[in-house]
Amino acid sequence: MADEAKPDRIKVDAAQLTIGMYVVELDRPWTDTTFLFQGFRIRQQLDIRLLQEVCSYVWVDARQSVTVHDQVTANIAQPEALQPAIAKVDFNLEMLQAAPTWSAARDESLRILQAVKLGQELDVEAVKAVIKDCVESILRNPAAMLWLARIKNSDEYTAEHSLRVSILSIALAKELGLPVYQLEQIGVCGMLHDVGKIKVPNEILNKPGALTAEELCIMQSHAAEGRKLLMSNQQVTAATVDVAYSHHERLDGQGYPRGLDASKIPYFAKIIAVADSYDAINSDRVYSKGKSSLESLRILLEAVNSHFDEEIVGCFIRMVGIYPPGEIVELTNGEVGIIIGCPPGNKLKPRVLRVLDGQKQPCKESIIDLGKTAKDPSGKPYRIHEGHSGGACGIDIEAYRRKGLVIPNTL
Repeated sequence: MADEAKPDRIKVDAAQLTIGMYVVELDRPWTDTTFLFQGFRIRQQLDIRLLQEVCSYVWVDARQSVTVHDQVTANIAQPEALQPAIAKVDFNLEMLQAAPTWSAARDESLRILQAVKLGQELDVEAVKAVIKDCVESILRNPAAMLWLARIKNSDEYTAEHSLRVSILSIALAKELGLPVYQLEQIGVCGMLHDVGKIKVPNEILNKPGALTAEELCIMQSHAAEGRKLLMSNQQVTAATVDVAYSHHERLDGQGYPRGLDASKIPYFAKIIAVADSYDAINSDRVYSKGKSSLESLRILLEAVNSHFDEEIVGCFIRMVGIYPPGEIVELTNGEVGIIIGCPPGNKLKPRVLRVLDGQKQPCKESIIDLGKTAKDPSGKPYRIHEGHSGGACGIDIEAYRRKGLVIPNTL
């Protein structure tokens, strides 16, 4: 670790980091983090959020920082009080209410698509009612709904995708500090953002190979088709129409259908775009296998300021976490398990419920705490080799929860 006695090296609480500081040392080995460079200047808020995700404190070199020594020292001397978000209801208790709420919302999402197929008018009040229940659950403890959002049925992708985007967007909007009434609004936006896909032929939606230029044009028409469908319903708000029309716009003006620049993209559409892309990347489709949560977050991060808003992506990463509960991971010895939580201050060393042995066969379940240098049968330390998308290796995470798997009260 860095020598705290050196006058130019200052120990800084992660909560007090600011843009311009030059980070030279972490409170853990660089190899235990996802940072590519061992020493770098903080250039944006996203750098700060990523450091806060894995570190309690770091060391800063005042000489290489763009801020002067006194300014750095002042930031440390006057820390701001940061209040952690604490769930109002225990996860396992909230799940008793969240599960039927999720089921009702899923049924409503299926009804929406069926109504559009049959040319019937959308029952927007019914959508608002189920979303209100989802918001109330997320306000009590978002971990329950976010856990349920990890359970995926590929046969009902469009309906479940819309619900998952709704849940992710509500939780993200909550993290961004939006008021409750806007959480309900954005939840409805999420449920209806892809309604225009009903107008896209299934052979294009589910094509396993690359789309032709003509097919791509038809696929992209779902934004305009969604706008048209929603505008015909007087119960639908302008914000919901805007999101359906604008959630594929990009900050660099290269999105569709209008090529809007960043200043003209509605804020709700920017939020929905992040949740929509994350779930699409993280889900199995006929043309691609879903990626792990960590890889999905990396892809979002790489698209910051071209596709996505930096603040929104940073908040989303902090909300989801690098190893969220319910993530399926393969360890370095080939064993497979389910992430069940991370100890405070060590989000890179989660606790894992081992469920498959090195040959991917069911084994006696046991908890492996990677934060305590647990060792495998050969005496080597357990490490995570890679993450997998939901349902990998035939593992049903919800079945384990129903069997009595206890999920910590943090997410």
